[in-house]
Amino acid sequence: MTDIKDLEIKLKLCKNFIVKEVIALDPVIRRQWLYTYKGIVEYVDTNTSELSQEQIIGASIYRDLIEQVEEFISLETYEGQNFNRYKSRDRSDSKYEVIYQKRLEQMKEDFPDPEVFREK
Repeated sequence: MTDIKDLEIKLKLCKNFIVKEVIALDPVIRRQWLYTYKGIVEYVDTNTSELSQEQIIGASIYRDLIEQVEEFISLETYEGQNFNRYKSRDRSDSKYEVIYQKRLEQMKEDFPDPEVFREK
């Protein structure tokens, strides 16, 4: 049987993993993620009497994730700063590296670093 402390650690690690994944998303996709999960939390908050305990607990986890993601976003110097921050260093499939580089250029165009923009 797994003890409570073990489960708490696993949940914390999973939440940290998800937060890192979300903040590294394209800012447009990240906004969509936030919109979707805020909608789920709002739905649960307004329909608690109709939902199971598991759904209510799930919404509580989403609420924590949303809070952590928004906190990380607020620390960014500019929107998109963390795009693909934790990118794999695996270069075994060059087709994905080409796609990544193309998207990185699009990101720089769509969400420029203000310091680089000021220098120009």
